[in-house]
Amino acid sequence: MYILFNMKLLNKFKRKLLLLFLLTLSFSLWAEEIVIREINFVGLKRTKEKTALQIVRPVEIGDLYSKESESIIIQELREAGIFNPEITTEVTFDGQEAIITVNLKDRWTLIPIPIFSFSQNGAWRVGVLGIEGNLLGYNKTLGLGFFYGSEGWSLLSFYSDSIFLGTDMTFSSSVNLGLNETTDENVNEETIRSYQSDEIRLGVSLEYPFTEELSFTTGWAYDRSVLRDESAVATGLDNLNSTGLSGVLKWKDIYYDIPYEYGLLASINYGWNWGLQETENYQKIIGKFKWGLNPAWKHLFLITADTGFSQNLPVQSQFRLGGAPGSLVLPMGRIAAEEYAKASAVYNIPLWYFPGGTLSMKAFYEAGYYKSDLINQTLFHGPGTGIEIFINNLAIPALQFNIAWNLETGRYQFTAGVGMGGGAPD
Repeated sequence: MYILFNMKLLNKFKRKLLLLFLLTLSFSLWAEEIVIREINFVGLKRTKEKTALQIVRPVEIGDLYSKESESIIIQELREAGIFNPEITTEVTFDGQEAIITVNLKDRWTLIPIPIFSFSQNGAWRVGVLGIEGNLLGYNKTLGLGFFYGSEGWSLLSFYSDSIFLGTDMTFSSSVNLGLNETTDENVNEETIRSYQSDEIRLGVSLEYPFTEELSFTTGWAYDRSVLRDESAVATGLDNLNSTGLSGVLKWKDIYYDIPYEYGLLASINYGWNWGLQETENYQKIIGKFKWGLNPAWKHLFLITADTGFSQNLPVQSQFRLGGAPGSLVLPMGRIAAEEYAKASAVYNIPLWYFPGGTLSMKAFYEAGYYKSDLINQTLFHGPGTGIEIFINNLAIPALQFNIAWNLETGRYQFTAGVGMGGGAPD
């Protein structure tokens, strides 16, 4: 009995010792937790500090500090697009509290951008796009543009608020009107249809993020296109008058580096449009996929896939493919399609880092198919190359040039533009 009593006493002592160890370990872990006391921004000229704090909202004052907190802050600020991407952080500790200092520089956001683009198929466009990408320092975008070229003229205005009502939602609206001189061609760049129309498009959308990566956007649009050319009406074209709703489910997991962006971007867009007057109801489904890999230091290997499908789609709303300034240039010609699918592999290499920017070169291979009301299923594929100039203090590349060869037809085509497009996931 004496031995049994000692065993119980020993077991009780062990339990107390284990409990004391766990309490000590828990207190030690709690004592090591560091709380973010301040997030300070050095270098802000136009952006409000409150706006900067809203941009880095995944990291907030009062959160526990970790080294990852600094990386998240830099990524959120780069994604906003209103700061020079060369952003650094410094951390000082005061007991169990951290003070994060962010060194950054506002980008030029109130700028008139001259637009000049041309294509070997004869398409050209000039104009000016005025953008205020950081309206009053609140990370809101306001734009107004006028364009004139071989395919008519257009007036564009748009507004975007990425911190809508102080939340993580993004509100956007746009108005586009003008005279459109449309020429549809086949793969050999032979005209198969042409018409003129007065057009207006209104649109609003609201994007709601479920998580850091997953978001849903709902939108409304109104489209009207009135034909000017009686011969176009004689060939079976009708005026377009419709309103519709759309929904976009998007997954975005991007790492923002200089000059490229890496990661995955995928979306599926479904739109239903109600025809007004003589226009029938129609629907569109669009899928997009981009995957940016970093195979070597500062290199970008980009895999893309795009597809579009429609039902009862009016001619004026058909998907426009081929040689658009700021894009890869296959297929050849001014192509209108009721459905299409294409994929590309692009390899980008930075050639020269100059003060304030980067000169980049790319090589790509693109392949796909399309068909429309006038063209049966047509395949295209071929290689291409291009250059881009990225300006750190400007939100978009200042210059790019692409040239490609369609191996199905043996034809080549190029596009060039100032202030157009981009070479990374978007």
